[in-house]
Amino acid sequence: MILHCVSHLESLWMNKRTQHLLYLVFLFAKYVVFFRRIIPLLEHSSSKTFPMNLSSSENSDASRTYSQRVCRYDLDEIDACWLELFNMELKEMEKPEMDEFTLERVLEELETVCYENMNVAIETEEGLGIEYDEDVVCDVCRSPEGEDGNEMVFCDKCNVCVHQACYGILKVPLGNWLCRTCALGVQPKCLLCPKRGGALKPTRSGTKWVHVSCALWIPEVSIGCPEKMEPITKISHIPASRWALSCSLCKECTGTCIQCSMPSCITAFHVTCAFEHNLDMRTLLAENDEVKFKSFCLEHSTGATKPPDDVRMEADQGKLDMEKVTLRKQKLQQLEEDFYDLVKPSEVAENLDLTEWLVDFVYQYWKMKRKANYNKPLLMPKTDEVDNLAQQEQDVLYRRLKLFTHLRQDLERTDGLEPPIFRSSNPWI
Repeated sequence: MILHCVSHLESLWMNKRTQHLLYLVFLFAKYVVFFRRIIPLLEHSSSKTFPMNLSSSENSDASRTYSQRVCRYDLDEIDACWLELFNMELKEMEKPEMDEFTLERVLEELETVCYENMNVAIETEEGLGIEYDEDVVCDVCRSPEGEDGNEMVFCDKCNVCVHQACYGILKVPLGNWLCRTCALGVQPKCLLCPKRGGALKPTRSGTKWVHVSCALWIPEVSIGCPEKMEPITKISHIPASRWALSCSLCKECTGTCIQCSMPSCITAFHVTCAFEHNLDMRTLLAENDEVKFKSFCLEHSTGATKPPDDVRMEADQGKLDMEKVTLRKQKLQQLEEDFYDLVKPSEVAENLDLTEWLVDFVYQYWKMKRKANYNKPLLMPKTDEVDNLAQQEQDVLYRRLKLFTHLRQDLERTDGLEPPIFRSSNPWI
């Protein structure tokens, strides 16, 4: 019975693989007809030749040039089958065959140009860029402006926006950047407020998370390393009276609240709730270079928005936010489906010093292969490889931190225990 199931699964797998290969061969044959018709016209207009069947001196120069650059793309079985069919057609037309390295170079260049142009399209206003949204502010200081050496950085996963100094980013990465929670793949809740998401940093134990804004505005809390803005420390210094305060905006007792800075007012509210309702939150610099935080309640703030009394207003706002996110996803999906419009074979041919008709054939094959693979890239970008290595290192450090935390907790439990008394059966001991 088991052997029958295994053979059945193998037949299904072979059928799907055979269908995939036959589909590519069918499309290739379709373009072979076009190739035979158009190649005589292109021979008169193009004088470039791709690096195949070179002389000994030219071959040595080309080998030195190729050795300077390592190709990251490796051909698979489908590529090898396509290249074999393509070389058969070239041989019938008395053209030099294409080697595997040339095909790898072209496919790698197509993937690189597509990735770079797609990032440009996403970051521009005509594309999907959040950077050009006028309402976007830093999640920590609520300022919409950046400056040299303190740029505004966006997380490529959760889209949170922070200043370098506000989040402790010592150097802006060249590729993608992920915030601390997205880099670890967690979605924790803030220890000091009921809000999820945003610019979060871990505590010293590494198991709990706090908004950087909450850590700055709550007076008892401190930050271990101001340059890296982590870890969040002195959570235990928060008095019980602050934990017992109820937020006047969200009506929840979760976390801790701050109070209005007016001497005669004791209204309490969460830091994130105050930002959400545009309360007057001032950061003042004293004479001794000490930073003072002044917060004012809804009654003593100018330009604040009152919390909605009607649940329908909240539902409408949530609906608008959902529509905005849905529209962005639709644009992104459409951009991924039309990935081939971001690449021009003429530019790729010029970059690699190859004939345009040759690159165009590989371009058509590349487009069909990505379409058959649900528009997924054939090559992982270099930045993603670096990010994966960095994330693996962070995961290892996170697991070690959890191990040391459990070990310390076990040692603390054993401090209060008395040492065991062993009774020996030997009367002389």
